[in-house]
Amino acid sequence: MAEIRRETQQHSGLKLSDILFALFKRKRTIMICAAVGIIAAAAFYFFYPPVYESQAKLLVRYVLERSAVDPIEAEKAASASSNYTDRVIDAEIEILTSWDLAVQVAQAIGPKRLLPRSGKAATETEAASAISLGLKVIANKGSNIIFVSYKNHDPAMATLVLEELLSRYFVKHLEVHRSAGAFDFVTQQTDQVRTRLNQTEDALKSLRDKTGIVSLKDGSETLTDEAAKIQEQLDAAEAELAEKQALVKHTAENKSNTWRRKKPTDERPNVAGIQAKVETLKSRLRDIQQRTKQLSELSPQIQDLERKREMDEANYKYFAASLEKARVDEALDPSKMPNISAVQRPSSPMLETKTRNKIALGLAGGGVALGIALALLRGLALNRTVRRPLELETQLHIPLMLSIPYSGARNGHLPLPRNGSPANPDALAKRPRHEKLAPWEAGHFIRPYCEAIRDRLGLYFELNHLTHKPKLVGVAGFSEAAGTSTLAAGLAASLSETNDGKVLLVDINLGPENVHPFFKGKPAYSLKAALKPNGSINSAADNLYLATVGSPNTGPAQLGLKKFFDMMPNLKASDFDYIIFDMPPLDQTSPTWGMSAFMDKLLLVVEAEKNNRDLIKRGYRTLVEERDNVAVVVNKARSYVPKWLDAES
Repeated sequence: MAEIRRETQQHSGLKLSDILFALFKRKRTIMICAAVGIIAAAAFYFFYPPVYESQAKLLVRYVLERSAVDPIEAEKAASASSNYTDRVIDAEIEILTSWDLAVQVAQAIGPKRLLPRSGKAATETEAASAISLGLKVIANKGSNIIFVSYKNHDPAMATLVLEELLSRYFVKHLEVHRSAGAFDFVTQQTDQVRTRLNQTEDALKSLRDKTGIVSLKDGSETLTDEAAKIQEQLDAAEAELAEKQALVKHTAENKSNTWRRKKPTDERPNVAGIQAKVETLKSRLRDIQQRTKQLSELSPQIQDLERKREMDEANYKYFAASLEKARVDEALDPSKMPNISAVQRPSSPMLETKTRNKIALGLAGGGVALGIALALLRGLALNRTVRRPLELETQLHIPLMLSIPYSGARNGHLPLPRNGSPANPDALAKRPRHEKLAPWEAGHFIRPYCEAIRDRLGLYFELNHLTHKPKLVGVAGFSEAAGTSTLAAGLAASLSETNDGKVLLVDINLGPENVHPFFKGKPAYSLKAALKPNGSINSAADNLYLATVGSPNTGPAQLGLKKFFDMMPNLKASDFDYIIFDMPPLDQTSPTWGMSAFMDKLLLVVEAEKNNRDLIKRGYRTLVEERDNVAVVVNKARSYVPKWLDAES
């Protein structure tokens, strides 16, 4: 059966516990940066030179544009939209903060007074730059109030500069919103339009005299009506003439009969009169037709002249009004403009502390922020080690058997509890205060964790039906100081206490002259001597025996795979129930890679905050591919977060 393992968590994102761990681990860095920031803030607060501020407020009702091409009537504030108000206020702010205005103020006050430290070397440009730096002009959106303030280390200069600035601003406002030389320009334009209007009227009068009409429309209608009337009279006269002529003819034919009755009336004079009348009407009709033809030919010219006269009259009225406004502008006092007024004149200088307080607070907060940033950078971004046992499951997806916390115990002694009473009074009474304990002794801090590992190993062997003897258990790590030797010795001691048989602890790391410094002189034999069937060796403790792969005349032990493989028959034939191998660290040349496949169980020790997570993941995958008998133990795990904040505690 497979080993019972905890369900590994599949999510590997950044969590609050990771951030808290990084912050509390490097709390000293945060405290140091915070202290530096607070010291810098305090120094700045007390040594920052005082700054005085003078304030003023301007009310902008509306802006009258006084140029020759602007509308005659300016738009009033009552009918102005919000966007129009914002554009007007923005334009006035630009005037107040313009470089030209700052230069004028610097010239009026003098660079030496504005820059007393520079003395005679002060220039107008530097003085204007100082004014621009100390000047602040703001306005709320939709409001027509402009807030103006100026800051200076000299309280008298703060008020003086602001007063001079406002005074120059009114003049600058007029210069911007009216054309230069507007009066002369408008006067010239008015004279030109008047001359064109006179010429147009003279030409129009000449054409009217020529046609004999005053108005083109009325004249055309009059001629048409008169022509129709004369034509009607002419038709009547011609009809009457024809009648009279017929009567005269008839009278001549019946002349012989007429004298018998009475004397006939002579109609010939009437016929002559009617004929004269017809001729007169025809002459008048021809005259009217001639005048109508002439009017038709001159009508386009008259219409053009009338349109031109109307345009010239409109232009003349416009320029006459503009001339009057330009004359008013010429005489206008900048300080008495009706559309802009000072709601608040420059106030008395007041000590300004906002900037100082903000900078001091920024320095203090910046120190804390820098410390936090450094802690998070080092803890989350730059640190590639496994910091906490939970990271094996959440980030590397490796099941964890057990985590052993870091112990500050001296020489292996259990640390005192918080109330100050000894954890094991009897053990402390039997030995000197700083006597060094061996890992198999009861007072060593590693023993409770080794006993837990022993129980889990027993369950693993039972579930997987591993009943053969001896059972081979390897303990290996990724670094020299991972604690594999201490864990191997403690595990061997725990197994020897179960009375299930003898336990052999084999050190594959060093020769006999350096066999386990914590053995304290206990006998250690070579592996060959320990594996002899009839050999007699002394135990280091009850059922616990020590061995090494080296010999008394050699240096550090060297156990290759072939040698280990050749020793397997002797290992299997030995009378030990458990053989615990303290194996070399896993590196590129370590024999542990090959030896681990012969183990019934391999305990892989990860040193918290020391071993690289990529190395751990790669090494674990390699070992599991050869034989799935690997269990991971995290050693020296530290918890920096308070228990009430630590969700893993």
